[in-house]
Amino acid sequence: MTDDQKQQGDQGNGVNPIAAAVTGAVVGAAAVGIAGASVMANDDSRKKVEKGIDEAKDTASGMKEDVVEAITQGQEKVNEVVTTIKDTIQDAGNDTK
Repeated sequence: MTDDQKQQGDQGNGVNPIAAAVTGAVVGAAAVGIAGASVMANDDSRKKVEKGIDEAKDTASGMKEDVVEAITQGQEKVNEVVTTIKDTIQDAGNDTK
């Protein structure tokens, strides 16, 4: 503990750090809520926010489709390799008979 911290503790200034943290969180949450409400109260701002949300949904949907397509292609390639390996093993077994 530094000297400054010791002095603060010794002074007993009566401010509980937990209470200060909780108060700060409440004030911050209220500020965010007020800012959000003011943005949503303005029609132009609300439309911009809604447009941004819709675009984000579309982007996420497109990304999902791309991932599904890539997985499907990967599964097809794996199936081709498995079939080739099975055929090779079967041919090798037939050659030994």
